[in-house]
Amino acid sequence: MLIYYVPAYNNKVGVSINKKVGKAVFRNLTKRRIYYAFAKFFPLLKENHNYVVVVGKAINEATYQDIEKDIKEILVKLGHLEED
Repeated sequence: MLIYYVPAYNNKVGVSINKKVGKAVFRNLTKRRIYYAFAKFFPLLKENHNYVVVVGKAINEATYQDIEKDIKEILVKLGHLEED
């Protein structure tokens, strides 16, 4: 999972999933999971950015908890999350 970002006036998230990942039903389910997991961190973000999440085939084995953990780790690594 990769996350690209640019400064913006408000927080937005976009998800890009290749068709090789799976059928449309699975891709849409994965997008909804990513949107929901990312939305949990919106109140903790330091600044406003537009984010694009790029997902590869490794998402096939990931659970919701894995997705949430990966997003949190990436945001902490980028320094975008406020300390609890």
